Formats: sequence, structure tokens, C-alpha cells
Amino acid sequence: MKIIRTALHYWFAIISILSFLVGWGMLAHSLKPIQPAQGTAGNTASLQALPPIQAFGNGLNFTAPSSQSNTGFPILRSGGS
Repeated sequence: MKIIRTALHYWFAIISILSFLVGWGMLAHSLKPIQPAQGTAGNTASLQALPPIQAFGNGLNFTAPSSQSNTGFPILRSGGS
């Protein structure tokens, strides 16, 4: 039984390394993304003209809570050294 378990560990290690190398090779030889041309002003103008996105209806105002508003809540602390 110990021989099967040891062989299984080696099998997983070999397959993991081979899978990593094959994936790395596929990623290295994949097509590169197309970069936009520097001279086209039409694409950049249309992207800048988009309105801001409002995710929640009228738009909620998210602000960071001030230190005075946390007086009723205990401060979370870790018990580490």
C-alpha cells in the first residue's frame, strides 16, 4: 500500500509540474491584445463623452464614518502579540 501511495504522490507532482509548464507555454505563445492606434482621436473622444454610472437609483453618497460615530461600537482588535 505504501508503494501505491508514494507512486501516487510522484504522479501528482509530475502532472502538476507538466500542467504548469504547458499552461505557461500556452500563455506565452497566445495572441497579444491589440493596442489602439495613437492617431485615432475618434475612439478616445467617444469614451470620454460617456456619462458617469449611477449604480443605485439616485446615487447614494458613500462617506467614511468619522471617529466620533464609533463611540458606541467596540474597536476590533486581534489577540496577537
